[in-house]
Formats: sequence, C-alpha cells, structure tokens
Amino acid sequence: MFVCSYLYQIAHLGDDDDEPEFSSSMPLEEGDTFFFAPRMLKNLVMVDEMDSLSPIMHCQVTHQ
Repeated sequence: MFVCSYLYQIAHLGDDDDEPEFSSSMPLEEGDTFFFAPRMLKNLVMVDEMDSLSPIMHCQVTHQ
C-alpha cells in the first residue's frame, strides 16, 4: 500500500466574497437564527499529487 501526498496552493483568502460571516461572539437578538450551508473549498487548489516511495510494509490492528 502506497500513500499519496497532496500539495495545495492558496488561491485567495476569501476576503472579497459576498458570503455572510458568522462568529460565536456575534450578539443575537432573541429568536434570531443563523444557518450555515457547507460548500466545496474555493480558496485551495491542488497543484500536485506525489506518490510516496515509502510503502506501508506491515500494519497491526488491535481490537479493545
């Protein structure tokens, strides 16, 4: 079994987008609710994928 390593580059810091910002320190009025919708990453771009030359030769799994 070989493991792959990925190299990512930061495409942008996300400061110029129109998405709402959320913080746990924001005061909420009674009855206010914020909804967070996860999305795919937009600020990271995979630039390279490297195969490892160090294969896993032995693995021991223990069950407790």
